[in-house]
Amino acid sequence: MLPFMGLRVLIIVFFVFPGALLFAQLGDNSPVAKHFIEVSGTSETEVIPDEIYITVTLQERNEGKEKVSIEKQEEELKRHIKDLGIEPANLSLARADADYRKIRKSAKDVMISKTYFLKIGSAELLSKVYEKFDRMDVYDAFVSRYTHSKILDLQKENRIKAIKAAKEKVDYLLAAIGQQAGQAYQITESLNYVEDGSNSMPRAAYLNTMQSFNEADTNTESSEISFKKIKIRSSFLVKYEILTK
Repeated sequence: MLPFMGLRVLIIVFFVFPGALLFAQLGDNSPVAKHFIEVSGTSETEVIPDEIYITVTLQERNEGKEKVSIEKQEEELKRHIKDLGIEPANLSLARADADYRKIRKSAKDVMISKTYFLKIGSAELLSKVYEKFDRMDVYDAFVSRYTHSKILDLQKENRIKAIKAAKEKVDYLLAAIGQQAGQAYQITESLNYVEDGSNSMPRAAYLNTMQSFNEADTNTESSEISFKKIKIRSSFLVKYEILTK
């Protein structure tokens, strides 16, 4: 009876012991068991917008006994755009299939309106465009949005700067305690954000702006329209192995 029990114990030990060896080997090779340091790298880039989109609405109006038609206003709008050196292709309908939008003013009269998008390249040009709009007495105009033509490339460059900042940080931190960073074995992008402009300037606001232009003194800086710069923010969390000597 005793020999049989001893054999049974030996068999149990035989199966448990290799499992313990396997667990130990996995633990040694696991990244969790390594000495590591986690750092963040961030970068922020500011850029002046070079694509500004203006929404312009023309509407028929009466001047005395004469009605100023949409066609006449559209021709005047195109002429002013050409005078400012803006490509005609930068002016488009708000919708590709847009038709005249009729606004009934009374039982006997119908006013027709039409909305366009105009793309320009600078705040300086915007002030000149608004001066033309003021002369035309356009029904409404406002900046609907602005961005940069190379925003994707700028995002890429900013992300590279952020991850390089993480490497620079880990190097000087570990150097301070006489150690070095090994390979990065975990990289997490925690932020990739573009703060571009979404602004509005309805008709009353831009007329007030035009009035300030007319009343401005010889200091040209006071009469310029300016935009907040577009901000691009990127951030990474990176885990580096700490090399042991």
